[in-house]
Amino acid sequence: MQVSLYPMISLIIVNYNGLKYLKNCFDSITKSSYPLEKIETIMVDNGSNDGSIGYVESNYQWVKILSLDKNYGFAEANDIGVKNAKGEYVVFLNNDVIVTPDWLSNLVEVMENDAEVGIAGSKILFIDMPGKINAAGGNITFFGGGYDIGFMDDDSEKYSVLSNRGCVCAAAMMVRRGEFLDFGGFDGDYFMYLEDVDLCWRYWLYGKKVMYVPTSVVYHKFGGTTSKFRHAPFRVFYGTRNSLLNVIKNYETHNIPFPLFFSLFYHILKILYFMVRLKFNLALLMIKAYGSFLRLFPKVIAKRREIQKLRKINDRYLFNNSLIVSLFSSFREFLRLISHVNM
Repeated sequence: MQVSLYPMISLIIVNYNGLKYLKNCFDSITKSSYPLEKIETIMVDNGSNDGSIGYVESNYQWVKILSLDKNYGFAEANDIGVKNAKGEYVVFLNNDVIVTPDWLSNLVEVMENDAEVGIAGSKILFIDMPGKINAAGGNITFFGGGYDIGFMDDDSEKYSVLSNRGCVCAAAMMVRRGEFLDFGGFDGDYFMYLEDVDLCWRYWLYGKKVMYVPTSVVYHKFGGTTSKFRHAPFRVFYGTRNSLLNVIKNYETHNIPFPLFFSLFYHILKILYFMVRLKFNLALLMIKAYGSFLRLFPKVIAKRREIQKLRKINDRYLFNNSLIVSLFSSFREFLRLISHVNM
């Protein structure tokens, strides 16, 4: 790609009390091989009270700051950032990520060379364990969730192949700005968790590809901005609720009952598990997640109508190409993760 042809890129970095991560993140961006004059960096601050804004204003004058009055969550804050961005392409980047020099150029190259690619995601390695995979793209589970491919595996050749993925992690994800807005952006009702799964799912339904780009490498502080624990309260609540939203919004009608029934059965077992372990607060959060889901149901149905009206790809295609994985594959990955993550 000739320098004169480099498109303008907007980096959207949502921040909520992430002061301790900002130096490493912004410093790494300045070392990108992509022309810096073609990079617009926007920090969307979700009402931080840790001095993040003052620090960036003093040390990184090239960063545009959008200071919000409260915490709007990851999904809506990113949408606000995109609406204020100027780039042809937008990259969603976590504040607890360190990028490598060619990460951006390699994302752009994939998008520029194939108009059918709607989303491109980086290979994400752990900052604390740089030889291990955090995410080599992701899979959509049949019950509306998602998981990172290769989590905690050693980085190897099998994770170095440019490939289609059901989803990629929004810790380092590129989209075309206009297309993202046309497709409705992130669903702000999700607040956080699984909003990237929902977005990627919709891109597939609308006939666009989601691509994993292994030559675009970033390092991530896993759980840095939220929590690494699977049963952190907000993860339990939003993970439960948002997986249900994904099922209702994105499946063809005849494919909704089984994943919905399985989710209900699994969640009941999980509530009982929490109660036996005397974790009543987590059991209550799961019940509240269902309450929130029911309150959002009329809005979800309206969104579903729009999605299904625009869809070009049927569910069978997604299943046949392992973009949505089966119950067996989802359960097998769940068992594998037990040995790696505090469950």
